[in-house]
Amino acid sequence: MKTDNSQYYGSVTRLLHWLMAACFFFMFATAIAWNLNGELKFLMGPHKAVGFVLMALAVLRFIWMLRQKERPANAWIAKAGHWALYALMLIVPALAIARQIGRGQQNQTLIDLGNNWHGELGWVFLVLIIGHIGMAVVHRLKGDNLLPRIWGKHE
Repeated sequence: MKTDNSQYYGSVTRLLHWLMAACFFFMFATAIAWNLNGELKFLMGPHKAVGFVLMALAVLRFIWMLRQKERPANAWIAKAGHWALYALMLIVPALAIARQIGRGQQNQTLIDLGNNWHGELGWVFLVLIIGHIGMAVVHRLKGDNLLPRIWGKHE
């Protein structure tokens, strides 16, 4: 099943979710590493490359999400959380790209925009991701059985 339905996320959504989750883990691990140890600044190169891939995946994922006619039902707070995650998936890498363009064109406004907001919103994004994972655990503990939707298991 490629497309989403009212009970489960389809294979494309699941693939994008878990592929992006692995990439985000890498992104935050590298950012934390060089913030803790300046000698690890060499990780910025791979961080930028994976970030560019993530931006492309986020655009694809957003378009894919909009095309799904049926999606599993969520409470309004879950929908708001997901929209915030989608927004930051697009905004955080866009700010990094703006900064890179600014450096190439020596446009201080774009450089400042990226410098001032890319990292800060990245940490906000991490907090939302932790909340997302936390709520999945809470729902599992409550017996809501939501996790099979994204795992692809039909219990």
